[in-house]
Amino acid sequence: MEPSPAARVRRLSNSVHDAAIVRAAAELGLADAVGEEPTPVAEIAKQVGAEPKTLARLMRALVAYDIFEQVTPDSYRHSDMSRTMRSDAPGGLIHTLLTPADWGWVIWSKLADAVRAGKTLFPDNFGTDFFGYLKEHPEAQARMFRGMTSWSDAMNPKLVQALPLEDARTVADMGGGEGTLLRAILEQGPHLSGVWFDTEATLAVVDDELLSGPVGDRCAFVTGDYFNEVPFAADLYVFKLTLHMYEDDDAERILRNVAASARPGARIIIADPLLQDPPQSKFVPSMDLHMLLVMGGKERTEQDYADLFERSGLKFDGITPTGTDLHLAVARVPG
Repeated sequence: MEPSPAARVRRLSNSVHDAAIVRAAAELGLADAVGEEPTPVAEIAKQVGAEPKTLARLMRALVAYDIFEQVTPDSYRHSDMSRTMRSDAPGGLIHTLLTPADWGWVIWSKLADAVRAGKTLFPDNFGTDFFGYLKEHPEAQARMFRGMTSWSDAMNPKLVQALPLEDARTVADMGGGEGTLLRAILEQGPHLSGVWFDTEATLAVVDDELLSGPVGDRCAFVTGDYFNEVPFAADLYVFKLTLHMYEDDDAERILRNVAASARPGARIIIADPLLQDPPQSKFVPSMDLHMLLVMGGKERTEQDYADLFERSGLKFDGITPTGTDLHLAVARVPG
């Protein structure tokens, strides 16, 4: 029988239980503690430092979500889903699961308050903005980098295919982070050179392959603050999962600084989730609220991009799907 509307809403309200159960399994490292053969709860508990009786209750719950299989009430083995949570599993899912472990529960509990206030309440709850929090908590920052990398790097091949690289010679990765996207771009051909642009502190996390690998001699590393200036010219500027961290006024300031240094005809690409009305999935509107809660930023519709680019003195060329969670909003420097 189809659940009633009330039952469906009630089930959604209990989704916090689902998230907490999965997150607990990730934090305890249960997937690494279960071997190739059925493993007794007592042995799992010993490895993860848990009380066996309460761990058995968590393991039983995980089985209900198809994470692990129950052999006996006191013994468990891997399922296809639990294997993806191992630290050695391809794709690094475990790092994504652990990314918001320190602050995620707190800030999402403030959603109604943030909607009332119309702004992020992260500083009210943590005494600093999100970036300040990461600076003060190196372990949380390391988790953030690992989690973002494991999620976003998987999209790089399709993003690179969708980028208009045919006429470009110099490509700038704006807010380049670890530089894995720029490395993937430069691997498309020896005719491309790259500029990695981010803060000086972020240099410490740049991918070794970009620093000293085969494409390293075609990449320049420039540190700075794009709120103040962009001190170089390029043919293509790529902002991947960056500008959605900012409200429109801040994003416009950044884009104007790009336009001030760019060559006429240079293209600016924003690779972020695309809001649609009505929404086509739960992911994008929930990410929009995540940006509100954590950084005060936002996801944007196609019209939002058109308006933002126009205010920034740029010509909007449209939206390009990529076959990933991200779309490309493309603009051009007039002239």
